[in-house]
Amino acid sequence: MKKISFLVVLCLCLITEVKAQNSKLYERKDFSFKITKEKNADGYVNIVKLSTYVGSQLIDKYTYEVLSPLPEDMSEQIGHISEDDINFDGYPDISIYLGNIGGGANNTQNEALLWNQGQHSFVKAEVYNEIGEPQLDSKTKTIFTVTNSYVDVTKTYYRWEGNKLVEYLSETAKIEDAKVIDFSGMLNLPLHRFDAKLNGKTSVIIAFQKDADGIVAGYIYYPRAKNPAPILIVGSYYNNEGMDGYFLHEYQSDGSISGTITLEDSKNNGWSGTWINPKTQKELKISDAIYSHEAAKWFTKSLLTPESPDNIGHEYAFQIWNQAYQSMMGGTITFRAAGKNKVHFECLNACHNIAEGKSAANRPAVLKNNVFEYSKVNDCDYGFRATFFPRFVVLKTTSPDTNCFGMGASFDGVYIKTKK
Repeated sequence: MKKISFLVVLCLCLITEVKAQNSKLYERKDFSFKITKEKNADGYVNIVKLSTYVGSQLIDKYTYEVLSPLPEDMSEQIGHISEDDINFDGYPDISIYLGNIGGGANNTQNEALLWNQGQHSFVKAEVYNEIGEPQLDSKTKTIFTVTNSYVDVTKTYYRWEGNKLVEYLSETAKIEDAKVIDFSGMLNLPLHRFDAKLNGKTSVIIAFQKDADGIVAGYIYYPRAKNPAPILIVGSYYNNEGMDGYFLHEYQSDGSISGTITLEDSKNNGWSGTWINPKTQKELKISDAIYSHEAAKWFTKSLLTPESPDNIGHEYAFQIWNQAYQSMMGGTITFRAAGKNKVHFECLNACHNIAEGKSAANRPAVLKNNVFEYSKVNDCDYGFRATFFPRFVVLKTTSPDTNCFGMGASFDGVYIKTKK
């Protein structure tokens, strides 16, 4: 029995040692690559195999089907490897060219593997193979592609979210247009655009971006208005039982709210929603919505770029019609400088009940980038967070007692910059 136990222990030790050897962590610089090609019955190259090695040890094999097989004497470039940093993380990745799948430009087949330093291995790049002639822009950390319809030129931008490329924005211009609009100010977040109808007849364009905190900002545009101009919209994203949705207010320059917008994706039936006039409660259905990432010429700069502490305005406000009091009610918050990255504030919000307070004379709010958190505004220990953007500030309660002022009152809301 003792000899058997010894053999079992010895075998387990050997297995553990083999596993430890196989799980060795390789570095990117350790890898080399080999391409082999296979031909179909007609003698055309239709399969490309990529093998990865560390020294003479085979690590992985990847097989790709060539969508447009070519004769061997015309397939020299098929299987060409580029070792560019395509996801901009500082490590070379692998891009494999698999040929042209059509007669025009922007119609090439490409595959890619991304180096994952955390896993010390290559992982498949998702969506990259759906983009013809991908071009890298390391400055904006985007991948873009250009298509030409002989009338229009469309440039589409993508950015990485993990191992997946996500479309951020596309811009279209007539070939003969001499002036090219610069949309680089929009490449911080994806652009969501809806071309829709109000009550089935009035054309409307709703375009916005959403940040990681679910704050949404953009514009609503009525193309057939007498003097069409984009109107600021700000709100939030929500997910209701797996259904994506947006709740937005339409703001005038003085902070007054002229419309309330809801948009929901019902999956099977697409996007729909409502536009409501706060004063008359007139409701217009939003229907026939076409979703895209197409940039509008009137939306060239992101509203969700974090504001610098040096550019915080003096006064922010909003007003919305209150049916119970038959008057406009809202809130204001003012700021004054109190040193580098420090401000004093005074806030009044009277939407539900009066919520008011200000910073203590010896305790200004301290900004970290475009955010400050402030606690113990009053005896109720009310606390809130302020997040600043170029045209507005978002206030959100942080204290556990959400009924500090009574009747659900708080500082919460989107306040539009009215005084610089």
